[in-house]
Amino acid sequence: MKTEKVLIVLAIIGICFKFLHWAGGGLILSLSLMALSVIYFPGGFYFFSDKTVKRQNVPLSIISGFFLAIAPIGVLFKFQYWEGKVVMLLVSLISSIIIFSIALILNSKAADELKVYYKNMLIRTAVIAVVTIMVSLVPSETLIKIQYSDDPELARLKTLHYLNPENEEYREAHDQYILEHESK
Repeated sequence: MKTEKVLIVLAIIGICFKFLHWAGGGLILSLSLMALSVIYFPGGFYFFSDKTVKRQNVPLSIISGFFLAIAPIGVLFKFQYWEGKVVMLLVSLISSIIIFSIALILNSKAADELKVYYKNMLIRTAVIAVVTIMVSLVPSETLIKIQYSDDPELARLKTLHYLNPENEEYREAHDQYILEHESK
């Protein structure tokens, strides 16, 4: 649907803004991916149907909406370097593969009026699975290095702090570096 496509484009813009250090990148990314998650659940039964809500498998739409809503949140957590991203991306990947398999089986047995619905479900779950795999395969350390490629020392300190959040020395070195460069 158009709303879904607009939110995906906004998420891509948010990622670009974040990596280019432009103002609002994190906010645009967060709002667009949270909104995408909300339209999947509880709005999955509406967004997964073709033109009428009656031409769909409502239980599959509700269950799919619930599980597919995890994918945008997992992607958000990955790009914001928050805890829990691995679990969310893994649950999203497994559930999208299961939903894809179910939709594939039901599509082969479906009446002609539901073929469009299952085709849309197959495309959506395949895209979500591919995006989840791609985002999962990129290490967060690489994202940090890309984001702070203009300042390798900051990238190094952020990576050390990210990999060792319990280490006070890394946090202090990171914070000290930030304070020194903000005052310049």
